[in-house]
Amino acid sequence: MGNGTSPQTIRTIAMVGAGTMGTHISAAAAAAGFDTRLYDLVPAQLDRSIEQIDTTILPAIVNSGQLPAPTSVMEARARLTVVHSLEQAVQGADWVIEAIKEDLGVKLEMFAQLNRVAAPTTILSTNSSSLPSRPLADVVDHPERLLNTHFFAPIWVRSMVELMTCGSTSDETFDAVAAACEAMGLVVARVQGESKGFIINRIWRAIKRESLRVVDEGHGTPEDVDRLFRLFFTAESAPFSTMDLVGLDVVADIEKTYHAVATDPADVPIKTLTDKVAAGELGQKTGEGFYTYPNPAYEDPDFLKPKPAKDS
Repeated sequence: MGNGTSPQTIRTIAMVGAGTMGTHISAAAAAAGFDTRLYDLVPAQLDRSIEQIDTTILPAIVNSGQLPAPTSVMEARARLTVVHSLEQAVQGADWVIEAIKEDLGVKLEMFAQLNRVAAPTTILSTNSSSLPSRPLADVVDHPERLLNTHFFAPIWVRSMVELMTCGSTSDETFDAVAAACEAMGLVVARVQGESKGFIINRIWRAIKRESLRVVDEGHGTPEDVDRLFRLFFTAESAPFSTMDLVGLDVVADIEKTYHAVATDPADVPIKTLTDKVAAGELGQKTGEGFYTYPNPAYEDPDFLKPKPAKDS
């Protein structure tokens, strides 16, 4: 990859959006030694994000041994700065990562703003898990410095990232971002061409939708699906616990973007999911989703064990 020109060295990263993914990415970047700024339009969301970073995410990264990290949370935390304006976030940043609502209109507005306030040399990327960056190229002056960078949570467990072109992304941009991600300890996969859902999410969506259908049609419970999935695939995680982690509103937004371009009329968001969202049960972040938090059933040491036989 590349044409012989040395890639830009990324030292400063601006994270726009302090939801689940923005929180994980900014923590991993700071732990790996990058000067990192974290911004969100909602101050309360920033407060929640920093609390999670300080109490849960940075300690997990430092103790996991999976990602590069200093010996103390305090040292990593010193490289993470909370800012309260978009201008503060992007000023002097080498790379700006967007992780806001999975809605193309919202993202177009954000990238138009980024185009106005970021330097022409700044790399811009979206962490969108379903929307390609190609439409965003229409609102930026330098699409050669624009791409998808699809990270995963928890980042110290799913230590990987998918990079995908906007259609005009330069090799130098790919090289710079790949080098930064590798410095964060992530396995980098470059998606060849443009693939809706990238690599993993195309596979994950099939699993997710069939899991939802099984429950929606009354054939099993979320707990049954997750137990069987983990036992069959000897996996640490499972469909419904993963959806709760991602956030059911995010999962539903992703399903809506797929439906918008679907050719099959039956390819609509599934009622089991949309009912949860309508009830405000969004998963871990609200304390209720397919499981109840804290202490969800799947964390019980006996979750995968046979249930004792009932006395007759």
